[in-house]
Amino acid sequence: MAMILLRDGLPRRSALAILAIALASLVAAAPAHAETVGGSQLDSSRRTVNLSPEAQPLPEVWAATWVLADAETGEILAHKGAHVQRPPASTLKTLTALTVLPQTSRDQTYVATRRAASIYGSRVGLKPGKTYTMHQLWNAVFLPSANDAAIAVAEVNGGVRKTVEEMNEVAAGLGALDTVAKNTNGLDAPGQVSSAYDLALIARAGLEREDFSSYARRARAQFPDVRGRGTHTIYTTNRMLLNGWPGAIGVKTGFTSRAGRTFVGAAERNGRTLIVALMGIKESTDDAAKKLLTWGFRNADKVEPVGVLVEPGAVTQVRSSIEESPAPSTGSASEAADLTVDATDGSSQTAASLAPGESTSASIAPTGLIGVAIAVAVVGGVFLLRRGRLRR
Repeated sequence: MAMILLRDGLPRRSALAILAIALASLVAAAPAHAETVGGSQLDSSRRTVNLSPEAQPLPEVWAATWVLADAETGEILAHKGAHVQRPPASTLKTLTALTVLPQTSRDQTYVATRRAASIYGSRVGLKPGKTYTMHQLWNAVFLPSANDAAIAVAEVNGGVRKTVEEMNEVAAGLGALDTVAKNTNGLDAPGQVSSAYDLALIARAGLEREDFSSYARRARAQFPDVRGRGTHTIYTTNRMLLNGWPGAIGVKTGFTSRAGRTFVGAAERNGRTLIVALMGIKESTDDAAKKLLTWGFRNADKVEPVGVLVEPGAVTQVRSSIEESPAPSTGSASEAADLTVDATDGSSQTAASLAPGESTSASIAPTGLIGVAIAVAVVGGVFLLRRGRLRR
């Protein structure tokens, strides 16, 4: 940053000229723009879609943010706040699975610890000292969204801390730059965030793996009883999958007090697979997902993509320091209300603005520090000018 030195008695015009030069140097040092991962149309908190005259308008979905994408091509059909960062709740378990599955086998065994068994929230009921297989634990992670099982698979992988570090590395490698993991189960934690874009990106990568896809598609499984050698049935929390909605693939649901309801899922019809990710859902989760997926299957060939889910390794820039930021606020119920127009084709589509406390990620080239520097230069220059006049 250029230093600004103003002596008492320096002519005001000269002082302003010096200040202008300093500001110009700061602006020149700034990048022209911050490139948004997946395309410039994703840099919006509003509903965005490129409709043809034959396409149906987007349905009204009561969720803070969402993304609808084609799993095969990666094309994003429509979105609302794709890169808005929010707490992910248990949808973060998809990143846990994508990180740990390649490093373990389904037949590996695990002796439950008291740490895993005593975690709060959704649990499958691990008993300290009892032995489980990784296959059983993955069923527990994906189906009832068991927080104790999410810790258990991390302990098999060398510990929670090691696994969280690897999760962040995997996210960065995918181009999921909005995501910062702090734990393996998605329970609220300061600074733990993701975005609808990243959840769709992670789900797409996961569904390309046979093991991940198998667990994500499962509606029910057998799990060992706490006592004895018997088993009992555990069920998925995904009602679309459980109730047999045509083409439903599943993936992951989530809920915490800060995140609200979150969801990432997929469905397949007529050879096309669509992925939907929603955060801050203010209606029935399966209703919201069904509306977007149904619209997508009917209109995928009648819209121009608004962006794309990047391929792994395509984004090599350094992640911005969002690890330093506190977890975003979930906002109020009003954030889900669609209030303003944001259709890129000029038709009457609706959008919702950011809730208080939310932020969007520049994803590749953050310029926040430059803005701060300019503000400091302006304030400092004005202060010194006034000080000079007062002393005269």
